[in-house]
Amino acid sequence: MTDTLKQKIKQISHELSIHQTALDNVSAYIFMKDREGRYTYANKMVRELFDSSLEEIIGQDDSAFFSLDDSDEITVNDTYVMVNGVTIEKEERNVIMETGEVRYYWTIKKPLFDENNKVIGLNGISTDITEQKQMQINLKDNEQQLKTIINHVDAYIYMKDREGKFLFINDKTADLFGVKACEVKGKTTKQLLPPELADNFDILDHKILASEEKVEGEEVFSNELGTDKYYWSTKIPVKNEKGKLVSFVGFSTEITQIVEQRKEFKAQASTDELTGIANRRHFMSEAYTKQVSAIQSGSSMSVMIIDLDYFKQVNDSFGHHVGDTVLKEIACELTKNVRSNDLVARMGGEEFAVLLPCTSLHKAKLVAEKLRLKITSLVIPEKKDLSLTASIGVASCELHPEGVGTAMIKADEALYRAKRNGRNQVAI
Repeated sequence: MTDTLKQKIKQISHELSIHQTALDNVSAYIFMKDREGRYTYANKMVRELFDSSLEEIIGQDDSAFFSLDDSDEITVNDTYVMVNGVTIEKEERNVIMETGEVRYYWTIKKPLFDENNKVIGLNGISTDITEQKQMQINLKDNEQQLKTIINHVDAYIYMKDREGKFLFINDKTADLFGVKACEVKGKTTKQLLPPELADNFDILDHKILASEEKVEGEEVFSNELGTDKYYWSTKIPVKNEKGKLVSFVGFSTEITQIVEQRKEFKAQASTDELTGIANRRHFMSEAYTKQVSAIQSGSSMSVMIIDLDYFKQVNDSFGHHVGDTVLKEIACELTKNVRSNDLVARMGGEEFAVLLPCTSLHKAKLVAEKLRLKITSLVIPEKKDLSLTASIGVASCELHPEGVGTAMIKADEALYRAKRNGRNQVAI
């Protein structure tokens, strides 16, 4: 061997050593394979991954290092590159044979050609993205778990930006609006609901956007049947690093049943159970309220107390079921024959009262006479031969805060005067 040849070999070896050192110091997995997928080169990172020397790696295929039964992406990608002679950039999922550990890589694989442009193998460079990939998987899992929770919690959940445009709604809210959840992004309430309903829903939105603080309140939604649904809504601001509101999250829970029960309890508290008209408590409360209005406007107001004559005989002779029917018929007849702003109430037993706003004593007496005659001509369906009469006391409310109480006492005194004078008459 000539000195020139020795020098050339030495130079090539030196250059190879430099290249080897350079490749061994690259923070990536660099390798080469022949046409059959056998390794012809592996840099330091590959050698460490396989826990093998270069000599132990060369000539081996991936079945010696990876569990290809669990993931054959390496083989599939290698075959694609060498059959088609093209470069690919793809994510690969690899399962290490020794440990069963799953690793993810971003891999670039390029075909190697001979002088005849024939594919003789490939070279590749892979970057470990396992940590990032695991974060993506965890994030996706967390998102799915959160989505599952949000879509199965018994509440309407939504998110809007500071322009009032939806960023997100859960499936329950989508069902309420009659849309798909994916269809609402970027839309406002007015684009999803009739204007009058949207305005009601937007009241709390305006409050949170103005205050940039948590707000709570009741909201109403009417469905296509015209039935009102009530919701208790909590809206929480989402702020940026400067403390400015950029969006808000809303949680709404249906409280229709509670509201209806509340209305029912209120009605029960102010309504006579038998007749369905106002009871004594509601009558007196309304009377004092109307008295304030009368004082402010300087208008007159009158009251009357009506007592059915000999009602005990009705119960004793025909039974309480007939007596109850009489009371209900009387309540209906009185309500039909007064104005809509007058108030008829059952004060207890067979005693009724009528509140007459903006009515003088003289006019109140005329109304009382009309009602007395209506009662005498009333026909009870169960006992058509039953004759009824009533005694009525009428009084005018004086224009001072205690006027109602005084008038009720005077009306009661007038009532008993009518009773003493023979019943079936009006006394003032």
